[in-house]
Amino acid sequence: MTLPLAQRRALGYSVASLCLTLGATAMLLLPQWQQQRPASDGVIVIHLAADGGLRLWNQPIERSMIPALLARLNRLDPDTRIRVSLAPQVPWGVVQDLIPFFDSSSLDVDLQLPAAARS
Repeated sequence: MTLPLAQRRALGYSVASLCLTLGATAMLLLPQWQQQRPASDGVIVIHLAADGGLRLWNQPIERSMIPALLARLNRLDPDTRIRVSLAPQVPWGVVQDLIPFFDSSSLDVDLQLPAAARS
């Protein structure tokens, strides 16, 4: 038994609409998932803004909090890696001022250069 033409069209439009909705949702969620994935891999990402502000899990943090944060992470999992993600406009002097906060830790620290600087 076949469906009438109007019902087949309606079903086709519904399927196409569902596919477009799922695709749009995936495009919205994929970047968020990729940003959160490093934490599950044992990498904690601290973002350094152009004005020198720091963010951890999208929350502002003070530089003075870094030693306590590193000590806690070291107690919880000594294999944790810290990644400092730099905004494109961060002056190198701001980065150099931040490095001493990480010197006292035995955790590995990586600097993630901005995408514009990688090319």
